[in-house]
Amino acid sequence: MIKFIKLASIVFISSLILDACTVNSHIMLKTNKDYVYDELDPNKNKEEYKIAINDVIVFQLYTNKGFQLIDMFNQNGNNNQQNRNMMIGGNGNFGVQYMIRQDSLVELPILGEVSLVGKTIKQAEIFLETKFSEFYVDPFININVNSRRVFLFSGSGGEAQVLPLTYNNMTLFEALAMGGGISQNGRANNIKLIRQYENKPEIYKIDLSTIEGIKDGNMVLQSHDIIYVTPNPNYAREILGDIGPVISLISTLTLTWATYMNLIQ
Repeated sequence: MIKFIKLASIVFISSLILDACTVNSHIMLKTNKDYVYDELDPNKNKEEYKIAINDVIVFQLYTNKGFQLIDMFNQNGNNNQQNRNMMIGGNGNFGVQYMIRQDSLVELPILGEVSLVGKTIKQAEIFLETKFSEFYVDPFININVNSRRVFLFSGSGGEAQVLPLTYNNMTLFEALAMGGGISQNGRANNIKLIRQYENKPEIYKIDLSTIEGIKDGNMVLQSHDIIYVTPNPNYAREILGDIGPVISLISTLTLTWATYMNLIQ
């Protein structure tokens, strides 16, 4: 009996040691206590969305300062169709899509290859209006970016989401709201926002647990931002969950051994 107890103790202690290595192994993007985060620039918080590599844009061009765009909705019949044909690049929500290539260029009708990376949507529209003014009278440009998205990890396993940036200047608060808010296991005082800058990621630590965090919560998101809400570590629950089967096995073996010893006595 003593040998059995020793064996059971060894199994139990070994399971504790092994489980300790896997507790909270689901937590991502861990940093050391002395890790130095990038500083949040107040000017960056107010930056408008900028076109980036791999963005898919919908490009539409109208002549005469967009007169045809207005007129097409006010006329019927052949004139309506004729006005629609005056538009280059697409029709309504069915505009032609163009992808920004890895070399930061996009090929557009007539102009050929142009660079729009790093420009806000308004800057890109003005830039293209200037370019197309060589070929059209008072061109009016409309650009939409269809592929903008951010990645949200709200603090609980299995709840990660890819959220589309449906507005030009969506904020961190809006993205969290779209994702259902911070989960019960998430830490509002430890949110990591990871943003790619010229092949080097910048990592910001954001605290939304107090009212002072409003200014950071209103920062404008850029495409492919990663929002990671650090989850609370649940050591006790995970250890109990991991060693539960071991305890059950030891209890079963103990009961079986005790029953066997009673039978042979």
